[in-house]
Amino acid sequence: MSPLSESAVVCIFWKIWMSSLSSLCRRFRPMGHLLVIGCVLIYCACSIIALNRKVVSVWLTDRFVHHRQHRILNRPIQTKSDADHQPIDRRTCCLLSAHRPEDICGRPNCTSCPSPRHLNPLKSDGPNAFFIETSDSGGLNIRQACAVESLAFHNPNLTVNVLFMVDEDGHQKQIRNKNKVLAKTLEKLKSKYKNVEFIVADLAEYMAGTSMEKWFHCTDWRTGPYHVSHLSDGLRFLTLNKYGGYYFDLDVILVRPVTFYRNFLAAESGSEFGSSVIHADYGHPIMQLAVNDFPSNYNKNAWTHNGPDLLMRVMKTYCGEENFNAINYVSCRGFGALPTSTFSPIHWSNWQSFFNQRPANETGAPSWITNQVVGVHIWNKLSFNETAYKNSTQEYVRLVRHNCPEIFSIAPETF
Repeated sequence: MSPLSESAVVCIFWKIWMSSLSSLCRRFRPMGHLLVIGCVLIYCACSIIALNRKVVSVWLTDRFVHHRQHRILNRPIQTKSDADHQPIDRRTCCLLSAHRPEDICGRPNCTSCPSPRHLNPLKSDGPNAFFIETSDSGGLNIRQACAVESLAFHNPNLTVNVLFMVDEDGHQKQIRNKNKVLAKTLEKLKSKYKNVEFIVADLAEYMAGTSMEKWFHCTDWRTGPYHVSHLSDGLRFLTLNKYGGYYFDLDVILVRPVTFYRNFLAAESGSEFGSSVIHADYGHPIMQLAVNDFPSNYNKNAWTHNGPDLLMRVMKTYCGEENFNAINYVSCRGFGALPTSTFSPIHWSNWQSFFNQRPANETGAPSWITNQVVGVHIWNKLSFNETAYKNSTQEYVRLVRHNCPEIFSIAPETF
């Protein structure tokens, strides 16, 4: 019963009681005054009790509501997406196919985990192209951003995806822009090109459920001298196997559209394939062979073993040819090898020519930019310390000026 209803009961009781007293007082006049005084005292006591109970009840109710509001307002808000994206240690997840509960590394103390998350807005077999950043730099420098722009600039119908791979809880981590240049390049590309997407991906989630997951979690690949390059090698094969499309290194500048070419590798010399440029349709067996070969034959101490050399092994198997020059669209059932001039018109041993000054009166394209050239590999592993001068006549600067106009406009005097 509420305090208000108790007060009403007291009032009703008082009226009945006083009516009864009146009749009693008429019958017992000598005691009438004492009865009246006693009743008044009883009424006052009951009223005080009812009033105090009401005040105490209201005070307690107010304190309870205030305390509850305080708890709600100070409780961390968890949205549905936050709940769905709680950190998961994929190393400890139980394998669905195991005869007995065990994790990917064969340990028995495993935990039940949800299915791996898919990257949005990526779709398999879409008009996809990929760049993959694995150094955890948090952005793109001028040279990397130029590569991205050149692809988007010459191929507006392609969705150019830049995957920033993080080796921790990727869903909670934002792209960390460590300096203004890295931030500015991302902003410029997103504002000018609607076909460019930046995607942060957690490596453990990306590997989950693939043939490379055990290699990622259960081997000592991180101790190798080329582990960052090898991770990049594996990720490009895995990405094309997952989604299909084009893959480009972040030091390849496109000089014309690439979509005429499909299902190919590109030679980097007269006797070896490169892994800097690849296209494979979604579901092509070449990429399935590649992601199977990568963990099976991994060698942490050999730089090219898990990239270009892997592609050579796979192509020889798929095409049934040991002779490099006999590997072509016919012998490889529609998966071909583009000539060196397509993406490596300048051999890696001659990389310094990109930074030579040309005579001021030579304003046209150099002789090596032929109709066969689709892109130019700059060999960043060798050239990254070489300075490019914005107002110079260097070959590299000319490539940036003509194929990455937006990035060139924000480039500093030296980059």
